[in-house]
Amino acid sequence: MASLSVKALWSATAIRTPLTASSALSSHRLFHSSRAAFNDSKESTDATTPAAAATSEGDAEAEAEAEAAAPVEAKLPFRRRNFNKWLRTEGARFATPSFSGPNYIGETPFPMNPLFKPTPPISNAAKEEIYKLHRSDSTKFTPRQLGTTYNISIKRVEAILRMKHLEKEMIAEGFVAQENFTKGMEQLMGVKAVRSEAITEPLVDILPQVGSPKFEAVDEDQTFTAVDAAKVLKRRPLAEIKSRMLEEELQKPFKLVDSIKGVPQVEAAPTKAISRNSAEANSRFKFAFQDTSKNNKGTFIREKDGTLHQVQKA
Repeated sequence: MASLSVKALWSATAIRTPLTASSALSSHRLFHSSRAAFNDSKESTDATTPAAAATSEGDAEAEAEAEAAAPVEAKLPFRRRNFNKWLRTEGARFATPSFSGPNYIGETPFPMNPLFKPTPPISNAAKEEIYKLHRSDSTKFTPRQLGTTYNISIKRVEAILRMKHLEKEMIAEGFVAQENFTKGMEQLMGVKAVRSEAITEPLVDILPQVGSPKFEAVDEDQTFTAVDAAKVLKRRPLAEIKSRMLEEELQKPFKLVDSIKGVPQVEAAPTKAISRNSAEANSRFKFAFQDTSKNNKGTFIREKDGTLHQVQKA
């Protein structure tokens, strides 16, 4: 009779309380403990072991969570439900991404454009090597020579040299390079320490302005060279264009500019230290102030260590 009264009490409580995950779980636990407490049967007591109780409790929790999530999942939009389903099936592998190459959904970055297959970027170690070779002897290791050695275009070599030079200047100014971030991105992008020889790009991209197509009828036995094609198109031959570009490179050799803003640095004006305040110290920047009051005292510079300098007038 005691067991029946507990069951009735539990049923009345469940009816009055809204059915949620926590209430259903607590009610189930109450029913289980009450049954164990008021059951006088020895067979039921012997059958209930700690392992069985733990297993049943875990199953009950999983069922309660599933029952609680089912109504919420049903109210979601169709696309959201499909997305959640994808996260539980195919998308589950992206929870622990691979660091040995790109983590594309398919074989390419854009599944709707399978023809787009980008090549891995150049490693930071190769960029450092390119920069060091050019700085060691700029007349020998020109952008054209470096492009030929590393199978990349001249424009890419020049961009690498400028960016590396800018990086060195910023580090000298106090900036901290994010080397760990670079290594992580190289792992995710599948960058190799040694660039594959199969990955090549032209030294110079020559893209002349073209108009409507022109047709020329020639005999099968007649020779028709690139020079003849240039005459028909009324253009200069490609070999002549390349030689002219090479002459322009020799006349205007590539040079790195020693300035962060790309403008040659000028000699700094003399300054005079006025005071020093450690509270105004800044490890990254230094500031310049221009006095615009009636008693114009000129320009002041606050160094990174907190020292205040006044620019002396010439």
